[in-house]
Amino acid sequence: MRLRKALALTAVLSGALVAATAPTAGADIGAGGGRPAPALPSRAQATCGDGKSTAFPIGARIRGGPAVYRTGAGLQTWYLDLTNTTNSECTAIHPIVVFTDKAHTLRPAHLRMEFDAPGGTFPVSLEHSDRDEIIAVFDGGDAFPGFTVGPGGSLTVKVGLSFAPDAPVGEVVADAALVQRKGDDGDWIGEAGGYRFLVEGPADPVEAGSLAHTGPREWAYGTGAVAALAAGGGLLLGARRLRRSAR
Repeated sequence: MRLRKALALTAVLSGALVAATAPTAGADIGAGGGRPAPALPSRAQATCGDGKSTAFPIGARIRGGPAVYRTGAGLQTWYLDLTNTTNSECTAIHPIVVFTDKAHTLRPAHLRMEFDAPGGTFPVSLEHSDRDEIIAVFDGGDAFPGFTVGPGGSLTVKVGLSFAPDAPVGEVVADAALVQRKGDDGDWIGEAGGYRFLVEGPADPVEAGSLAHTGPREWAYGTGAVAALAAGGGLLLGARRLRRSAR
C-alpha cells in the first residue's frame, strides 16, 4: 500500500500483530506472507504479487542478533531474511527499522549501522522521530537501488550495529517494515516483529549464554512494528529519506 495509506491503517494492523505474535526461541522472529493480515482494501499494491491479496508479498524475519550490545564496542551482526511469497520478481526493496528504547533517550549519534548489498557495504541513514524513536532507512544513497528477490526466492541481508561510548544503557526494541520504492512514493510490502536486546556499559556483567528475547513481552512499550513506524512517523521519514536519495 502507499505510505500515506499505511499511516492511516496502522492502528488496526498493530492490533492484529499483537494478537498474532507468539513466543519464539532465540533471536529469531518473523512475519509477512505466511500470516494473513486483516482484510483491508488495497492491502498490498506492490508491483510484485497479487494486489488483491490480504498478505504481504514479502515475508521478513529478524534473526541472529546478540542479546547484549556494549557501548563503545565494534559492530555486531544480525540478519534480516526476506522471502518472496509470490510468483513474480520484487525489486527496489528498502527496509526501514525503528529502534525504541524505554527511556526515550536514544539519539542517531548513539548508533552506527550498516548493511551488505550487491556492490558493497552501505551506511544506514538514521533520523530521530517526534516520538523519540530512531528511524533507520536502508537507502544507501544513489549507489543502492534496493534489494531484489526473485519469485519464490529468498535473500538474507547482513546488518551491522554498534553503540557509541556515550549511548544510554537499557532495553531497546527493533521493528522493521519493508518498502518498495516507486519514484517519490512507495508501497508497504512486508514487516518483521520486534528484536529486543540490552545496551550495557563496558563494565556491566553479561549473563552467560543469554539470548535475545522475542515474543509478546517486547510489545509492552513498542506496540508492534507497524504502530511504531506510523505513530513515530517512521514510514513518512523513510519516504522522505528515499526521495532525497533518489534525486
